[in-house]
Amino acid sequence: RHLSAKMDTSNHQNDADIRQDHILSIRESDTLDHGDDMTHCIKLLRGIPYILNRLGYTNSDPSIVPRQCQLSRYLPDGSVYVRHLDRCNSTLGEMGLLGWLRAKDYRHRVVTAILYLNSPQWDNGGELRCFGQDEEIRDVNPSGGTLILFDSSKVEHQVLPSSNDRYALTCWFNGTM
Repeated sequence: RHLSAKMDTSNHQNDADIRQDHILSIRESDTLDHGDDMTHCIKLLRGIPYILNRLGYTNSDPSIVPRQCQLSRYLPDGSVYVRHLDRCNSTLGEMGLLGWLRAKDYRHRVVTAILYLNSPQWDNGGELRCFGQDEEIRDVNPSGGTLILFDSSKVEHQVLPSSNDRYALTCWFNGTM
């Protein structure tokens, strides 16, 4: 509840044509009292690059792990996030210098990790729709405890509307392609 109130007053301004969620950047070391459970979730996400590295995935650099995650809340008012990639694959020539510099944080993402914080019995919509090769569609139910990992530069995805507040904790890992 405390985090929800903080999200309501957050200064993050989303482009309403693209996404309508409320977001909050959150760190395990924040002075904000987000509780032991949230701290555990943040530590879990931040440990993923080390596990990927041990399993032989070398694109994600385990020494470059972001300190913060993004907590998002979609309200049951039709809020969505339109189809997109989490990595900016555009060139300097395509974006222009200012746009390219503004996209700095998005140009090096290689892995997206999303942990859903809803009820484990979630049945309120808000699926993550992933688009594969040949426009193959896969919907992921945002049930609490579900962890999804995908290639930030290749998996286009969108968030569908939900009929209840929908929460997700996301972290992006940087590296080289």
